[in-house]
Amino acid sequence: MIVGFIGFGQVASTLSNILSAKGIQTVTVVKDRSQKTNKLAVNSDVQIIDSYKALLEGSDIVISANSPANALNLAEKYSDYMGQGIYLDLNNISPNTTYSMAKFFDKSENIDSDEEESKLNIFQKKKEPDMRNNFVDGAIIGSVSNNPPLILLSGVRANELVILNNYGLKIMVLSNTPGDASTLKILRSLYTKGVSAVLMEAFETAKKIDLEDQLFDILSITEGEDFEAKSNSRLKNSYKNSKRKVEEMDEALKFLDEISPDKKHFMTKAARNKFNLY
Repeated sequence: MIVGFIGFGQVASTLSNILSAKGIQTVTVVKDRSQKTNKLAVNSDVQIIDSYKALLEGSDIVISANSPANALNLAEKYSDYMGQGIYLDLNNISPNTTYSMAKFFDKSENIDSDEEESKLNIFQKKKEPDMRNNFVDGAIIGSVSNNPPLILLSGVRANELVILNNYGLKIMVLSNTPGDASTLKILRSLYTKGVSAVLMEAFETAKKIDLEDQLFDILSITEGEDFEAKSNSRLKNSYKNSKRKVEEMDEALKFLDEISPDKKHFMTKAARNKFNLY
């Protein structure tokens, strides 16, 4: 089995290392990518090739793990190159963006029967739609570094990816409808990123008056003994990946505006603006 990665940031490199350790060949392209991306690829077991066309045509599974802002354009750009493999998108995008992406991979066509048509209606052969779609909607729940990382999937061919449970991942198939995984991911993000933004503000205020230790001590009474460790991890991730979180919140706001156009969505906008400060 060959798994190709479009984009090779922290998510892709982590998944690549997990799969490589289990004997799966992984490939990516780093031409014209950042120095950070090149370094991640060089320090992993992934095979570096020169052509995205070759990657898409030759991979059994293609994983797109880039950014929400680029996900749709990349899917449109590369969909024509797909062979018989599966295109798995793991970007945190809105369900409507997911629906648009799935259309690029729609290979549906009518199958014509070569048999002679019967004069009796009951025996006439109907043109049956051949519903083929290489696209699978995916969502990583929690940290990709979890052992094993949990990935929710939805799409016509999602069940074919259950085999990855044998190679270090934890796959959970929701349905055969692209967008279901993205919807749950967006709903989760509304909560988790809102909490992160509030935590950042509380921590920064406490730090300014030299009370950050006391803040964690008093919160741990009600939030649990491991609250400080989890909070520090959440804060580190929020500051490090603030740009990506802004893009994810933009996708979340699209979703909210589609579902409830009459609402103002103050909390999500505030979280988005908080991440945009860094």
